[in-house]
Amino acid sequence: MSLHLERALFVVAPRNSGKSTVLRSMFLDRRLGTAGKIPSKARISDIYLSNERRLHMRITSPHEAGETQKEFLMKAKNKMPDGRWCFASPLHPHAFKNMPDAVTTVRSFFRIFHPERTRIVFISPNHKGERLDEYAPGQDLVKDMLSIDKSIEVICIDNGSRLNSKIHNGLLLADYFDFT
Repeated sequence: MSLHLERALFVVAPRNSGKSTVLRSMFLDRRLGTAGKIPSKARISDIYLSNERRLHMRITSPHEAGETQKEFLMKAKNKMPDGRWCFASPLHPHAFKNMPDAVTTVRSFFRIFHPERTRIVFISPNHKGERLDEYAPGQDLVKDMLSIDKSIEVICIDNGSRLNSKIHNGLLLADYFDFT
């Protein structure tokens, strides 16, 4: 059996906007095996979603890790051996360090892995109150992402209107990986 990527999830926002916190908050969902407790970054590993399906989750964006696009894609490929997989990762909207912008990254990821479904989650507003049109002025990131393939969907989550709202969106993201 070869690698079959069922779902990919990318959380996109500028640096220090809570991308990793939102991804980690998916563990509030008891189905992810942590009894509803959010684990520390060091304790997150691949999660079994069912007997035959696993989730590989990155908490640090490849931008922050200083990876190139090739390194990011090769790491993903190496972390997901044969079998049925889902994938989640934070991304920056713009090129940073050695990585290209989110649209270029998702396009390359899609070309290599051919996920059945891909969801792009923009944090808007973030906890600083910045909205998508403010942190990507002059660029229509939603349109650009949707132009990659018809299986790509885009949502925006509010991570800034309520106190501690950044941990509440995790359940919404976890539901994306529910196959029951």
